[in-house]
Amino acid sequence: TMTSFVPPSGLPSLFPDLDPTPQVDVSPVCSIQYTADFVVAYDYLRTVLRTDERSDRTLRLTGLCLKLNPANYTVWHFRRRILGALERGGEAGDARGRDGGDGDGDGDEKLPPLD
Repeated sequence: TMTSFVPPSGLPSLFPDLDPTPQVDVSPVCSIQYTADFVVAYDYLRTVLRTDERSDRTLRLTGLCLKLNPANYTVWHFRRRILGALERGGEAGDARGRDGGDGDGDGDEKLPPLD
């Protein structure tokens, strides 16, 4: 599946059925001032990680998140699992893949461009 870039402003229309999950910092010693784009993208990412949705739209979301923070291992790992599910045809119906596997496959999934 080739995906197109989605800007942060497009996330509400891409995910009209989901409520973003804000980050909860309990008594932070030092609060990090994230950009508005980062906050929006990662709020949606937290939601799809919780629901484990593996679809073209979550692949697009991970591309955006990686543009905002390319060093985030969790996003890379989730993206790989999405690619595995899409490769097995999991987007039609069961977003986690027909066999419910984790999408790791045999390690030879090809990563599409981030945009």
